[in-house]
Amino acid sequence: MYYIAYGSNLNFKKMKQRCPNAIPVFDLNGRRVNKLQNWKLVFNKYANIIPCKRSFVPIGLWKISKKCEKNLDQYEDYPNLYLKKYIKLFSIKAMVYIMRERKLKHPATSYLKEVEKGYMDFGLDLNYLVKSLEDKRYF
Repeated sequence: MYYIAYGSNLNFKKMKQRCPNAIPVFDLNGRRVNKLQNWKLVFNKYANIIPCKRSFVPIGLWKISKKCEKNLDQYEDYPNLYLKKYIKLFSIKAMVYIMRERKLKHPATSYLKEVEKGYMDFGLDLNYLVKSLEDKRYF
């Protein structure tokens, strides 16, 4: 099973603790996997994504087991805080967590540091993260 991460689960060290068998995936059939089109990153204390035409979210893709999924369900407080959605990404179907509530609230500094480290782990553009935090319409 494939899992799309866009927040703290981008962080290799944290994911290793939650899902020791998870494997980061950087390409599918020769295509770089680092963006989810038509979605936007926002925060409600924690990272969330919302549909947004002509936008994208930097992502990390993980190959996970059923045990990993159960661990992530617990970490993400599924189904109370986050719901699961399955999205077609190139030739595969991947699971992603989307927050139930769409309130917007600035995240804690410690949480942001985890996300920032994940951006570095996956080689994602930190400017995107900074710009999403500067967008005052979301706080």
